[in-house]
This record gives sequence, C-alpha cells and structure tokens, in this order.
Amino acid sequence: MNPMSSHRLVIKDAAWQLIWRIISALFGFLTIKIITPYLWPLQYGDYSTILKYFAIWTALADLWLYVLAVKRLWAIKEADKDPNHTELKSEYGKFVGTRVIIMTVIYAVAIVVAYLLPAYTSNPYLVRWLPFGMIFSASFMFAWIQQLPLQIFWRMDQLSWTLITARLSQIAILVPVVFFIFKNVTFNGSTVSLIAFCCIMFSVVASSIGQNIEIHYRARRILPLKIKFDWKFTKDIIIRNRQYGISYYLSSFHTLIVLLFLWRFYPTSSGHDYTGVWALSLTLIEILLIIPSSLGNSLLHKISSYSLINKRKSIGNLLLLIFWIGWVIAINFWLFADQIILVVSWKAFLWSFASLTARWSNQILPFLGIVLFRSFIKQVYNYLFVAVDKQNVLLPINLIWVLIGIPLWIRMIPKYWLFGWVVTQLAIEFIFMLGAIRVGKRKQVQPIFSWKIWGILTLILIAMAFVGYAITYFRHIDILRFFIVAFVLNALVVYASLSTIKKIAKGLTVEDTIDPVL
Repeated sequence: MNPMSSHRLVIKDAAWQLIWRIISALFGFLTIKIITPYLWPLQYGDYSTILKYFAIWTALADLWLYVLAVKRLWAIKEADKDPNHTELKSEYGKFVGTRVIIMTVIYAVAIVVAYLLPAYTSNPYLVRWLPFGMIFSASFMFAWIQQLPLQIFWRMDQLSWTLITARLSQIAILVPVVFFIFKNVTFNGSTVSLIAFCCIMFSVVASSIGQNIEIHYRARRILPLKIKFDWKFTKDIIIRNRQYGISYYLSSFHTLIVLLFLWRFYPTSSGHDYTGVWALSLTLIEILLIIPSSLGNSLLHKISSYSLINKRKSIGNLLLLIFWIGWVIAINFWLFADQIILVVSWKAFLWSFASLTARWSNQILPFLGIVLFRSFIKQVYNYLFVAVDKQNVLLPINLIWVLIGIPLWIRMIPKYWLFGWVVTQLAIEFIFMLGAIRVGKRKQVQPIFSWKIWGILTLILIAMAFVGYAITYFRHIDILRFFIVAFVLNALVVYASLSTIKKIAKGLTVEDTIDPVL
C-alpha cells in the first residue's frame, strides 16, 4: 500500500467515526434537550452524579485496555497467514475476558462503597437507582471492547450505526415518559417522581443494551467472539500496564471527581443545583473528547510497525490536527456560550453574570473549552507514549498533581463555588499538559511537526477569534442568527485552513521513504 493510500485509509476510518459520532452527538444533544427541562438542574445533578460516580470507577477499570488491544491485534493480523484467524480470535477472546474480569471486580467494589456513603444513601433518588448507573457503565465498557474487530479490519463505519441505535433506544423511552406518561411531574420525593426518575435512568441502560446488541451482531460477522478467561494473560496485562492504567485513571479522575466534591459540599437534597449546572457543561465536553480518540485509535495500529522517528512524525501531524480542532471548538465556546447552552438545554441553565462565585453553565463553558483543548493535547501525548512503548512514564507526574489538586479543590469549591472549580481545573489541566510535554522531552519522544504549519494555523485561529468577537460584540446574536453566524464563521475557517490540513493529513502515515511534512 502506498503512503497516499495509507493516509487516506486512516483519514477515511477516522472520518467515518467522526461523522457518525457527530450524528450520535446530535442525538445526544437531543436527549439532553429532553432531560434537562424535565429534571431541572436539581435532579439533573442527581442523574449526573449516578453516572459520573461509576465513570470514576470505569476509568480505574479501563487500563486503556482497548488501545493496547488495538496495537497487539493489529500486529497479529498483519503477520497472520491463517484465513481462519485462529490466533487473532484467541487473543481477541482473551482481551474481552480480561475486560470482564477487571470490570466485575471493580464494579463490585464500587457498588458496595456507594452504599456505604451516607450522602448517597440519604438521597431517595440516588439510593434506589445507583445500580442502573453500574449496569450502564459495565455495558458501555463491554460494548467498547467488543468493537475491536471493526477497528482492526477498518470497518468503523459499521460502528456508527451502533451509536445511532444506542441513542434511539434511549429516546424511545424518554419521549413517552417525559411527554406522555409522567408529564408535569414535580420531583418532591413522591412515589410518582421516584418512578419517573427510574424511567429516565433506565433509558440510559436501554441505550447501552441496544449498543451491545448492535455491536455484537456486526462484530461477529468479522471475527466471532469466544470469551476466554485466561488468568495468566490478565495478570500479565495488569502487571505490565498497571502504571499506565493508574496514570490514565488519574488524568480522568481529576475531572470527574469535581462533581462528587460539588455534590458533597452542595448536596441536591439540600436544594443546591450546582452539580447539575456543572454536569451539563461537562457533558458537552465529554461528547467532544471522542475526537482525538477516534483519530488516535485509527492512527495507532497503522503506525505500530514504523520506526521511532516516523512514529514521532505521524503523531506530530496528529498533534497539529488536534491543535486546530481543539482551538476551533474552544473559540466557539467563548463566542457562543449562551446560545450553545440554550440550544442543548434550556433557560434554567442560563444565567447573567452576578458575581465571581455565582456562575452558571453558559459562564463555565468558555473555560471548559480551554480545559478541553488542553485535554486534547494530553491525549495526543498519551497515544505517542503508547506508540513507542513508554506508556508508564506519566504516572509520577499525574500522581503528584492529583495529590496537589485535591486539597485545592477542597479549599476552593466550598469558598468560591463553581468559580473555585473553574480556576483549579484550568490550573491542573495546564499542569497535566505541561507535564506530558516535559516527560516527552526528557524521554526524547517528542512529536516532530512543522512550526511553519503551526504558525499558519495559529494566525487563522487568531483571525477567527477577532472576527467572531467583533460580530458578537457589536451585534446581538439570537438563536436563529447564531446558526447562521456560527456556520459562516466556521466554514470560512475550514476553507482558509483546508490546504494546510490536507498537508497535515498526508503526513499522518509518512513512511521511511517519504519526507515528513516539515
């Protein structure tokens, strides 16, 4: 395969993921639009607390197993001459078995711990429906590992349908519950409100069940799944990747733990709705975090056999691409925060500026845009370290900054509310990003990229920010005008960047015989 077709294959695979994940994200925004006016910020905080509590444990159980599996299975597939893929099937079954073993242990601990926390057991909405959060998280993790055949056989376009199935499964339950069966419910702890909340939580479980069924149907036609519980294999995975697994957990933990701190200091049972306000903004960020992982997963198994220098060149071009995408999103969040919150939720999550501490979703979103950008860069470095088999090097610095961050959060959140979280989150994410860059420099595995191309993209982004700011400053942007202005502004940025982005794309899979994009 020539280098041009290589980069097109990676781009095509990632593009299918991105396009369909954008469609899935739109359905995700629709579910938020349905849920938020129904639950209001208060019960939306309970809804999010259940999901984010288990998301913390999911990060612990993950070990970035999927990425490691992609890398190993791709190497086996490339060397495999067996038309029946016997070794590949066996290894695939072992990875799925490892996932089942780890998540069974972790979630068993998680549910026990949850019911030992008085703050959870005293809330009628949490104490009854925590198991739904556990079932959803476990189903999501199982669906994720099941999609390995689609990834390594370049069939990620088929995965897209599973995402749509998941969203439609949830909407199919939400619509009758919200608009017909339990319409105009007051969430006051009554039996009716508890059942209505149960149905909302069950809609999330239904989405994960629908996704699992669809993925299993599509993946088995490529590589039939036979789960193998190989304890030696599982033990080896844990031992060899425990440092990276913990490091990955810490890099996710510091974002998720904020919700639990907010819930601890400002519980919804006391009428505080800060958790719901924060959770809405974080949900938007989580939907967009799939962008670097889609590109990274598509690229990682393609470059696994490259020399060290070419891995660094490929990741360098990925870094440029993610840099551009991240700043485009962050600038949009700064320019159109009010309009974005209104589009995906409703006015209860929108607030005019009152003080530094009383900040609402629309005032948090611009700062989260910067957090998102820094997280994008950090993810690229994660893929770089995995590509060069140095995935364990980030543990010390991630551990140090989490240990520093937790006391800061404990100090800042009670005193300064959401503003305290914003300041601390920006600082910690910046330190994480800088730490990854510094570790890469010390280990001599930094990405190689063109500073000239970086400069061109930066100038385009600066122009976008100035033009957008001028438009929003001198002209009121209502919802209809928002769609027009946002579309035109972003279309112009894409047009101005297109030739540069094409050069970057060609450099994603540069081979030894081809000069890098420098």
